[in-house]
Amino acid sequence: MMVKRVHAIATAMVSAVAFGGLNMAPATAADPPVRLPARCEVPADLVPEAVPLPHAARSARRDHRLKIVALGSSSTLGLGASDPQAAWPARLEATLAARLPGVDIRVLNHGVARQSAEQMLDRLDNDVLAEKPDVVIWESGTAEAVRGADVDEYIDALLTGVDRMTAAGIDVILMDTQYSRSTAQLINFQPYLAAVEQVAGMRGVPRFPRYGVMRYWVDNERFVFAGKTGSEARKMADEVYDCLGKLIGAEIAGGLVAR
Repeated sequence: MMVKRVHAIATAMVSAVAFGGLNMAPATAADPPVRLPARCEVPADLVPEAVPLPHAARSARRDHRLKIVALGSSSTLGLGASDPQAAWPARLEATLAARLPGVDIRVLNHGVARQSAEQMLDRLDNDVLAEKPDVVIWESGTAEAVRGADVDEYIDALLTGVDRMTAAGIDVILMDTQYSRSTAQLINFQPYLAAVEQVAGMRGVPRFPRYGVMRYWVDNERFVFAGKTGSEARKMADEVYDCLGKLIGAEIAGGLVAR
């Protein structure tokens, strides 16, 4: 049986463009579907169904603006990319700006290399709460996995951060670690992936399963870094970040209209 692709996500993006309060022309059956580039596609069952983002939806509808903070470590910062504008937060901003032309989109990149979730908590006030965002995408787990950090302490840090942000009226999306064959052979990521999934379930917040998405791409040879020169590897990293930006944008667009 053929693998189902993410057409449901693409449809959600069309629905977001037709979001009633944004004063945009409604989508019709004659409109072309929003499609991801072929190399970005993943099976539909790999990406969770859209979870409502009520604060973001209200801001987009009422104020025609959407402010997002990307909180994370090296891969949020854009390590390996050719340019900061190639990092996934910048690609997310471009994706949402194209899909929601009636909304002022801002995505702030607050990635700091090699930080743990506990360290990110220390800058939550200045880098997140002070910005008054509608959405925070919190990427974490890599530093913990590399260091073999205590999983219960990691869960506690995530719960503390999620609770502080949601209490401030912010929609939170949790993002788990990157995947590559070389690191997966050396580092046990599974306890930290499970921790992110557990916290998302406990607090009812969306989770973007980046590890699973990237593993699918690698296993299906969508992106092959082996044998690449430095410039070729940076170009491919740019393409990976672009695909991540498009997929996260689809999840956010879906969350604006989900009920």
